Amino acid sequence: MTTRTEPSAVQQQLQRQRRHEQRRRIATETRHRNDAVLMHLGLAHLGANRLQNNGFGEHDDLVQEARYGLIRALESFDPCRGHRISSYAMPRITGQIRHFRRDRLHTLRIPWRLGELHARGMKLQNSRLHDGLPPLGDEQLADQLGVTNDRWREACSAHRDRHLRSLHLPRRNSDGCSEHEAWIDRLPNPEKMGEDPQREWLIQALEALDPIHRRWLCAYWIDGLSLKEICQRESIDRPVLRRSLKRSINSLRHEADRVFSRKPPGARRQSSPVLPPRRSADH
Repeated sequence: MTTRTEPSAVQQQLQRQRRHEQRRRIATETRHRNDAVLMHLGLAHLGANRLQNNGFGEHDDLVQEARYGLIRALESFDPCRGHRISSYAMPRITGQIRHFRRDRLHTLRIPWRLGELHARGMKLQNSRLHDGLPPLGDEQLADQLGVTNDRWREACSAHRDRHLRSLHLPRRNSDGCSEHEAWIDRLPNPEKMGEDPQREWLIQALEALDPIHRRWLCAYWIDGLSLKEICQRESIDRPVLRRSLKRSINSLRHEADRVFSRKPPGARRQSSPVLPPRRSADH
């Protein structure tokens, strides 16, 4: 008597997905590719799990990029060459995750060419240190890499500014030595800055509006609330709120144009230059 094991929940979900793909009206090649992707989704999860602790990024994002790399690998996979799908797809999966981390997960979007240039420069410097040679200067290193001095300095600046730093940390000079002054000490003090006439005018203009309309306007443009949230809080209809916001904004714009477009007394309005007429084909 043989015992029959019931399929697990993951296997049942996989079977449902495969049946769904078989019912779709798509090209035959695309259907075969989708079926192969579903059969090898474990490779994508394996690649994401391997690289999860070797860098940063949410696990769901890594799995999504790994699946995209798996799709690209199966699109170009040729079984006639004798390779296994796992051996061919895993480098594409891990490469897709690394590219995602390099290009999308940094706070500042640094061009990858600058990062690659800085990596080549550091590799050249490390090879000289291993050989017992003195490190190259910026000009010599830029000449060895075949780039200009400004390009190399830009690559160094991009690599240095890629990572976040606390404003309370001490600054560093060009020699890499720490200074006593922190970055936050170099920021301008708002109390010592001059008054902003536009800000003062805006405060007075908002006070001149209707209190209800002013509350709606500040909730939408300053507090960042959506129209739906304001309508629920104020118990009003969305068209009424939208018309009120539009009228308030137009009123502020007209008043700003009238106040800040005033010309000094005695100033003459300059006439716009008259362009010569276009020559026709007969000329």
